Amino acid sequence: MVLAASRHERWLWALVAVTLLADVALTHLGLLRGLTEGNPVVRAAVADAGIGMLGALKVGAVGFGLTAWLAMPDRERAVVPLGLALPWLGASVINATLLFG
Repeated sequence: MVLAASRHERWLWALVAVTLLADVALTHLGLLRGLTEGNPVVRAAVADAGIGMLGALKVGAVGFGLTAWLAMPDRERAVVPLGLALPWLGASVINATLLFG
């Protein structure tokens, strides 16, 4: 699976960017509509510094992921964007369901 996925790494990194933006935007909208952030660390960070802190935390995660990606063997690298994008995709689906479902 990793070998097949590695042929599509550009698409996987694009998915990381899209899911990052979707999660931040939908979280922001949810907070504006009275929902609460489920992650207590993120909840405290957003309460103290605003929604931009969520974006900053996610960009930091991508930076960490890129560092790990560079250190990994080529055939295993696809797990990094998958590991970033899949949880954010899940969070985006949950947020969209709560907001629009």
